[in-house]
Amino acid sequence: MKVAIPSDNQSTITKRTGQSKGFMVYEVIDNKIVNSEYRENTQDEHDEEIEHSHHQIIEILNDVDILLVAAIGKYMKKDVDRSSIKYEIVNEEKLDQIIDNFLKKTK
Repeated sequence: MKVAIPSDNQSTITKRTGQSKGFMVYEVIDNKIVNSEYRENTQDEHDEEIEHSHHQIIEILNDVDILLVAAIGKYMKKDVDRSSIKYEIVNEEKLDQIIDNFLKKTK
């Protein structure tokens, strides 16, 4: 399973998923992290008032099973819902705490 979390600094979650500078992607096997990598967001800037696509984000996360987010805008949600990626809203701020809590919950 692969889990992604939006992050600008590889330490804390980004509040606006579609505007994140990148995503920490964790590969989880038998409830243990076996690999992690940072994938840069290649999405161009966008205007929140105008409908837009997050196609580039979906492409860089095409092998991810679940996206853990602080919030998800309506256009980002629409694009995630059209993909095979699931998402879950989390309340924690630090990435290590987010992934640890996710792993505890999925045991």
